[in-house]
Amino acid sequence: MVKALSDTYLTFKTIFTGMGITFRHLFTKSVTVQYPLQRDVLPERVRLKLHVNIDDCIGCRLCERACPVECIDIGTIKSTDDDDLGETSTGHKKKLWVDKFDIDMAKCCYCELCVHPCPTDCITMVEEYEYSTYDRNDLIFPFSDMTPEQIEEANRKLEEEAEAKRRKKEEAMLAKKKKAEAQAAGGEAEGDKPKDAASGGSAETSGGGDKEKAARRAEREARRAARRAEREAKKKSEE
Repeated sequence: MVKALSDTYLTFKTIFTGMGITFRHLFTKSVTVQYPLQRDVLPERVRLKLHVNIDDCIGCRLCERACPVECIDIGTIKSTDDDDLGETSTGHKKKLWVDKFDIDMAKCCYCELCVHPCPTDCITMVEEYEYSTYDRNDLIFPFSDMTPEQIEEANRKLEEEAEAKRRKKEEAMLAKKKKAEAQAAGGEAEGDKPKDAASGGSAETSGGGDKEKAARRAEREARRAARRAEREAKKKSEE
C-alpha cells in the first residue's frame, strides 16, 4: 500500500514538473531560428569551407605540405622563358602554371593549417557550410582555371625549350672539344722542334742551376765559419 502511494506521488510529481517547464516557456520569447529564412551570425574566426583565389597562387605547394590529412592536390608546370605570368596581388612573381588545384572537403579536418603558410594569402576559409551532397566525389572542389588545351600547350612549349637547351649544350660541348683538339695538335707541332736546340737549352738551364746551387752552398759555409769564429772568440774572452 505504501509503495503504491509512493509510486503515485512520483508519477504526478514528474508530470507536473514537466508541464511546469512547458507552461513557463509558453510565455517567453522564442529563440528558435527559422532557418533558412533566418541565420545565426557566425563567429569571426569560424572554420568552414576552403576557398582558393587561383589568380594569386604561385604553385609553391606549402599548403599541400602543411595539410595533415593530404586533402590538397596541386600540379604545376614550369613556364618557359617567353611566358609572362604576371604578379599576384601581393607582388609575388608567378613562375609556374598551376594546372591542378583540388581540395577534397570530405577529408578536410578544418584545422586551418594550410591557410597560414601561404605567402600570397590565396587560400582561406570562407563562411560557407551548405555544400552537403549524396556523392563524395562532389566534395572534391577544383580551383585551377586552365583548360586541357592550355595544359597541353604549356607542356609542349616546355618540352621544346628543354630540347633547344639540350641541343645548345651539346653544340657548346662539341665546340669546346674541337678547340681542345686544336690546342693539342698545336702543342705537338711545337714539340717537334730540332733536338739539338732543345738539348742546348736544357744544358744551359742545367748549367745555370748548378751555378746557383754552388753559390748558395758557399754562402752557407761562410755563415757557419762566422758563427764558429764568434763562439771561439766568446770562449777565449770568458777564460
